[in-house]
Amino acid sequence: MALDAEEKSFLEKAAYVVTPGSVVIGLLYYIGNTYRSAYYSYFGISTRDLQLTMQDYLLDSPTALFLPLWIALVLGLIGVVLFRRVERWLSHQATLRQRLIGSRVVAGLGAVLLLVSFPVLLEPTWWQRGVLRGLPRSWLRELMPPMVVAVGALLLLFAMYLRRGPERRRDRFWSITEGLLLAAVAMILFFDMSRYAYGAGMSRAEDDAEHGYRGSTPVLVHSRTPLHPATAGPKLVSCQDRGPEFRPYQYNCRGFRILAKSETRYFLVPRRRPPDGDITYILRDDANVRVEVLGKERG
Repeated sequence: MALDAEEKSFLEKAAYVVTPGSVVIGLLYYIGNTYRSAYYSYFGISTRDLQLTMQDYLLDSPTALFLPLWIALVLGLIGVVLFRRVERWLSHQATLRQRLIGSRVVAGLGAVLLLVSFPVLLEPTWWQRGVLRGLPRSWLRELMPPMVVAVGALLLLFAMYLRRGPERRRDRFWSITEGLLLAAVAMILFFDMSRYAYGAGMSRAEDDAEHGYRGSTPVLVHSRTPLHPATAGPKLVSCQDRGPEFRPYQYNCRGFRILAKSETRYFLVPRRRPPDGDITYILRDDANVRVEVLGKERG
């Protein structure tokens, strides 16, 4: 019997470690995947073509999670402090009638926030065209509506806490209701983080394009056949025929940078952003081309 108790204790401890860890890894993977997919979709590249690994997505997740997680923690800390102050005042100084009135006011405010903001999560046409277009494009515009829904759910949770009183706090029905509200808040926060990750990926891609892809690697492309990229020009990508003495790779193009690389293809961009829009040049990695990695450009 003692052995069974020890084994059960070990399994319980393992469950507490493995299950939360799996959830966290899954969350980090999803956020990193959303961030990276948004980044490459800006250039018209699907992450399915890149064969990225789980480690690649996990490495991207801190960039996409830091700001929304930091904001959620700060707001959560402020909310806990306010909750404790209001709850103490209602418990020690307010009468039962004032406590009931306070719970009704808080519940009404939470219900209003839910009714007004929850349809926004469905992104109806009237919201996209009539409201969002009139606001400056920023992360606040995307994250504020879901955060208002979360605040509404938390206010309802606070109102339930005030309404029940100490003698009814172990009631099973109210405990289940509180659990559902907390689950709704968690889902909304997850929704908010995924929206931010997508916007952060798109913003990072646009910033990289505007500043000449500073983190990418410059390359010189050698080819057996002439290359005529749409971005060819005197200030972007220059291609030339060096003559028969340089065969088999007598054609080369200078001015490209590697944006991504898969097992079969190179995804190249010009060293500076074209004036008529971003262009990605897809080059098949076979015997017809040779890509030479260059050092840091000077001058």
